[in-house]
Amino acid sequence: MKISLASTIWIACTLLAGCNKPSVEQAARPSVFVIDAKNDAGSQIQVISASIRPRIESDIAFRAGGKVTARVVDVGQHVKTGQMLARIDANDYQLGLEAARELTRAAEVDATQSASDAARFRRLLADGSISAADVERQQAKADAAAARLAQAKQQLALSMNRVGYATLVAPFDGVVTAMRLETGQVVAEGQPVLTIARPGELEVVADVPEALAGSLRSYIASAHIGSASDYLPLKLRELAPSASLQTRTFRARYAIGSGTASSLQIGMTAELHLSRGGQTASTLLPSSAILSTNRAASVWVVDEKSGVLTRRAVTLLSSGTEMVRVSGLQDGELVVTVGAQKLDANMKVRPQRRPLAMTASAGESP
Repeated sequence: MKISLASTIWIACTLLAGCNKPSVEQAARPSVFVIDAKNDAGSQIQVISASIRPRIESDIAFRAGGKVTARVVDVGQHVKTGQMLARIDANDYQLGLEAARELTRAAEVDATQSASDAARFRRLLADGSISAADVERQQAKADAAAARLAQAKQQLALSMNRVGYATLVAPFDGVVTAMRLETGQVVAEGQPVLTIARPGELEVVADVPEALAGSLRSYIASAHIGSASDYLPLKLRELAPSASLQTRTFRARYAIGSGTASSLQIGMTAELHLSRGGQTASTLLPSSAILSTNRAASVWVVDEKSGVLTRRAVTLLSSGTEMVRVSGLQDGELVVTVGAQKLDANMKVRPQRRPLAMTASAGESP
């Protein structure tokens, strides 16, 4: 009787242990947050970092080289047309101007004397005192003297201009945005030393990836700047015809439409938002669900019953700071939203659904 009771107890314990084993295994699986894929034709959104830049911004340089003797403006200072910005040592140019004046005086004397001799030779030719050949030679000398006088006058004007080039003046009303000279520095002719911009004509400048540049004009553009809650409407004004050799991106410049904020300043950081209507069925997912952001993007899909992970390739249609839009998923598939980089295909997980609004919060971790 005792043996039968003991056997019965052992069998019962074995059965109970066998029944509890699946639940223990289920509890040992890591939990992952998932959402149900739902395809729609929502808008495609691209977010690109941009900055506020002036439409007109010019590098200013001396038209003559020399040693800087004065700098009278600083970065951020507003200047007026014709206002002096800097000055170089003009002593050598002044000496050249004096030499040009003396050469002009000498050429004037020579030209006057040659013209007088030519006139006298013509009078002598009338009474037969000299030959026609002598008259022609003297006239040639007078013409050459007149040409030398004209050359000397042009050289004098050039020397006067170079003396004037020793003073750098503002070509238009604006603000100094960059300074690349100091007193005592020797600068070359044409070397940019200042940058002046028109602060009243601002625009949004962004470097657009190659994959987006071809269809850029089909997007509706707006800009989010700083802590402002509203978006500024933009219009594409200029798209670079070739890509940058260093970054392989295309420079796009957007004119700011009506509603421009008066608080905009040169150099402010902005977010360029590009949107357009969806052309194919796609799913909206949190950015954390994507394993990669290149053309071979993929996500983890979970089987709800077995907990098996399957890596699924998707096509990235648009991306933002928190959400992305992809195609290639079936309606109802469970997609891992957080911690995708920490999973592999050999793992079994326990899916937990979360609303899409919760998965979009920044900094979320499993």
